[in-house]
Amino acid sequence: MGSVGVNVLRTMMRGLSEGPGFDRVLNKLQIVSAIPGKLVCEMKVDEDHTNRGGTLHGGLTATLVDMVSTVALLNTDRGAPGVSVDMNITYMNAAKIGESILITAQVLKQGKTLAFATVDLINKDTGKIIAQGRHTKHLGN
Repeated sequence: MGSVGVNVLRTMMRGLSEGPGFDRVLNKLQIVSAIPGKLVCEMKVDEDHTNRGGTLHGGLTATLVDMVSTVALLNTDRGAPGVSVDMNITYMNAAKIGESILITAQVLKQGKTLAFATVDLINKDTGKIIAQGRHTKHLGN
């Protein structure tokens, strides 16, 4: 597939978000920028995104780490989405309803069978880091 442009990535994300599954959470994301192996998205935290405490749900945070790093991986020369083998998220600050967050995924390395990425979720207004994720994917042969 190879690296693609922002409009192609937007179309891919729209296609993923329009399905019946959990990936529809992507319909709230806006792509801010994309270069091969790096993707920056923005999302405003809505009530649907929160836990009982009114802050960004940890499960949604994990989904964002998974999905945004996968789209960043699609935007590389290899262009393979891979299959998750390991994901780790460290939660550092809360994001409240109405706050905008920036989600930045960076592919650190792609080998023959594995790819490694990091994802930072940052409060757009304060610059505080909300969470940081690491994602390892198996790419196949």
